[in-house]
Amino acid sequence: MAKSNQYDTLILYGLMLTENKSGQYEVKKGAQPHPWRIGKHTKGQVKGPGQIFLTEQNQRVALVETAPLPFKKRHDYQPMGRFTSEQVSLTDLL
Repeated sequence: MAKSNQYDTLILYGLMLTENKSGQYEVKKGAQPHPWRIGKHTKGQVKGPGQIFLTEQNQRVALVETAPLPFKKRHDYQPMGRFTSEQVSLTDLL
């Protein structure tokens, strides 16, 4: 990072989740991978694919992959809310 007021940014591609009657996470019907970004006030740390994070509207999303994001392009993407410690198996979801 070039300046002290800049923070690390990443694009997070994820799938929206819902809970079934057994309390297990499932991919929301018709969900397509959607990009979010780490914001300035994002809580938690990214751990990798399968991690569940919350959107700003507290919807659960399963992280599928990450990609680098130049700081100056961060406003092209919706910020996410916070990371959780929950993990899901991507093979079970898909």
